[in-house]
Amino acid sequence: MATYSDDWARSKDRIAGQVRGLLDEAETLLRSSAGHAGDELAVARERLHDQLARARTIYGDAQDRASQTYREASAQADAYVHDNPWRAIGIAAAVGVVIGLLATRR
Repeated sequence: MATYSDDWARSKDRIAGQVRGLLDEAETLLRSSAGHAGDELAVARERLHDQLARARTIYGDAQDRASQTYREASAQADAYVHDNPWRAIGIAAAVGVVIGLLATRR
């Protein structure tokens, strides 16, 4: 079963690949438009447009997945705190003490 970190890593790699592809297409467009006009430029622009559309779709999907994961994590944290209020208070106090100790060291 895939974990959240596995899904995140795959999404991150996919987005990075799309960004690299977008940059490659932009460079191709710039090179081809320097000395040519007409059909070559139109083809390069169309490829760049397609890459941008794919990147937007992937970004939107990743954003939706991140929102869903956040909602799920929030619901689980809420359920845990309601089921274990004293444990949650103890953890919060311990974190506060650690932050206080770290703050006084500076």
